[in-house]
Amino acid sequence: MTHSSPHLASPLQIGPVSVNSRVMLAPMAGVTDVVFRDLVRRKAPESLICTEMISSNGIIYSKRRDARILDKGENDHPIAYQLAANREEVLLQAAEQIIEDKNPDTIDLNMGCPVKKITGNFEGCALMKEPEKAYQLISKLVRHIDKPVTVKFRLGWDANSMNYVEFGQMAEAAGASMVTLHARTRAQGYGPGCKWEAFGELKNHLKIPVIANGDIDSAETARKILDTYHVDGVMVGRGCLGKPWLIGDIDYMLKHEGMPLQRPLEEKLAICLEHAKMHCDYRGEVAGIRDMRKHLTWYVKGFHGATRYRKELTAVETMDDIKQIFEAILNEQYAQVG
Repeated sequence: MTHSSPHLASPLQIGPVSVNSRVMLAPMAGVTDVVFRDLVRRKAPESLICTEMISSNGIIYSKRRDARILDKGENDHPIAYQLAANREEVLLQAAEQIIEDKNPDTIDLNMGCPVKKITGNFEGCALMKEPEKAYQLISKLVRHIDKPVTVKFRLGWDANSMNYVEFGQMAEAAGASMVTLHARTRAQGYGPGCKWEAFGELKNHLKIPVIANGDIDSAETARKILDTYHVDGVMVGRGCLGKPWLIGDIDYMLKHEGMPLQRPLEEKLAICLEHAKMHCDYRGEVAGIRDMRKHLTWYVKGFHGATRYRKELTAVETMDDIKQIFEAILNEQYAQVG
């Protein structure tokens, strides 16, 4: 198998920043913390990886420069810090502070989050209803900082107001160096009906890189989107839940011939166990285990009896609890094979 699009194996240019990968990790609240990003980087060291969405208001008004959401590891590069904002002066201060403290490769503006508490504050996808306001935020930030500014947005507020092409053109005119399109409306949330054909339409109207996001859950799916719509890269979000290796798998596919090998269950559980240990080291066992429960259920899928084990994993209290359940899973699988 050869590359259908040779340029996808070449670096991606985001303004003056060159990134040697066409696959990125999307920002996900409560997921893409410094620990998860570290796991992703083990298989995808060259990919641009995004932090969780960070509230500009939260940074400036809390005066907490040491907030955990801002943490960055030694090897956390290339990295995008994503900001939500609706006030120019607060956005500029937040971006300044992050650049001074963390030196990210890019600053991404969230203009696609559908969550009510975000849109209710006139941030996230609410800005798609106010493109003039969005233009001011983007253009002011572009002029104020020396890092590339990128923008992530959706198809529109709802099915009756899908303005993604115009919004993308506005972002480009405001000076954005790249845009990412999540191919759902705000009204859809994360429900069914991803409109992948919008990727190609947006790409045809813009000169800056266009990144596709939405329902990319495998290397095969990523290849299909890239080959069909000729976008410049893909950004993977929920497809990575329980699969921190997926970004690396897609990166491998784009840089080499053929598809990556499938991982056996034993290897997946070993990665999950390491994830849990890392998280406990980072947060302490009590908070670490509590935060890990959702991750545990995402890892444990795709085999007979998985539902029962996921239920048990939602109640674990210690690392030993996790180890015992994983041993039971593997013993049951070996018995079935035998």
